[in-house]
Amino acid sequence: MPVHYVVLCRDVPDSAVLRRSVLDEHRRYVDERADLIKLSGPLLGPDGTTRRGQLFVLDVPDRQSAEAFISADPFTRAGVFATVDIDPLLPIFGNGRRT
Repeated sequence: MPVHYVVLCRDVPDSAVLRRSVLDEHRRYVDERADLIKLSGPLLGPDGTTRRGQLFVLDVPDRQSAEAFISADPFTRAGVFATVDIDPLLPIFGNGRRT
């Protein structure tokens, strides 16, 4: 069974202006790598609108590939993320599948 990698990124406090300044570049980056991304989106605060991080589920062969992916993301390069955690995920349930 293939393993995916979950990349959980938390923004530095008060980074909204910085995040917006590289948002277009970030979107181009992920659009160009859509074949690697099973799921992605911003993490929201309790108000449901304030962005405070990013989640990726990547279909890459190994942790090093996940690290390379997030290291090259414009948000990472600009310093938007305070923390980045990468964990392997064994997909058991989803997309109409349960194994």
